[in-house]
Amino acid sequence: MITVHTNTYNEERIIEYFINHYRENFPNCIIKIYDNYSTDNTVKIAEQYGCEIHYYDSGNKFCDDTMLNIRNNCWKNANTDWVIMCDTDELVYISQEELSKQEELGFNIIQPTGYTIVNKDDSITSLKEMKYGYRDTSYDKCVVFNKKYISEINFDYGSHRVNPVGSYININQNQFKLIHYRWIGKKYTTERRNMLKNRGISDFNIKKNFTAEYVFDEELFPSDMEYAKIDNVYSRNDLIEVI
Repeated sequence: MITVHTNTYNEERIIEYFINHYRENFPNCIIKIYDNYSTDNTVKIAEQYGCEIHYYDSGNKFCDDTMLNIRNNCWKNANTDWVIMCDTDELVYISQEELSKQEELGFNIIQPTGYTIVNKDDSITSLKEMKYGYRDTSYDKCVVFNKKYISEINFDYGSHRVNPVGSYININQNQFKLIHYRWIGKKYTTERRNMLKNRGISDFNIKKNFTAEYVFDEELFPSDMEYAKIDNVYSRNDLIEVI
C-alpha cells in the first residue's frame, strides 16, 4: 500500500487524471489533497473519488515556504511505509508490484527519469492522447520514498532536489518515468497563466524571487517574457514519444 500526497490550487483540468493514474497503479492507495482554497471544482472532484482533503491558507498568495513545509512533513503521519509526494501535474509510472520488488532489492527512494509533455494540438483534450514531450532532468525528482527508513526528505524549494536523512539511504535512479503535464495545450497554458496572475505573491517569494513568472509581476518578470516562453515551448521541434 502507498499514500499519495499533493498540493492543489485550481487543478480541475488534471485532478481526475491524477487520481485515476495512481488508483490504477496502486488500487488501494490513499490520496491526500492539500488544497490552497481552490475556487474551481478541484475539491469537489477529489471528494467524489474519496480523497482525503486538507486545507491550508496562504492569504491567496503564492507562498513557497508554506508549501515546502507541507511537502516536507505531511507524509510523516501516513499509515503506509511507502509514500509519494508530488505535484498534481506529475505522474510517476510505477506499479504496486514494481514498488514491492524495489523494496525486496533494498531500495527506499525512487528517483525516476523526468519528461515534460508538450501538447501542440489544442484539439486534443484527453491527457491519455498526449504522448510527446522532451527529456527534462529537472523532473528527476525523488518523489517516492519509504518512511520506514527515511525520517526527513528535505525537499528544496520547488521540490526538485532532496537531502534525505534516515537509517540508510538507497536510491533507485532512472529505472522508472515521471511524466510532467505542464504544457498540455497552448490555450490551456495561457488561460492558466491569466488566472494565476490574479493571485498575489508572498513577501518570502518576492525576497527569494520565486514564482514571479506565475503571477506576471511586471517588475520581477514582465508578462511578455512569460508569453515568449510559452511560444518557445510550443514551437519546439525536438519532441519525442515519451509514453
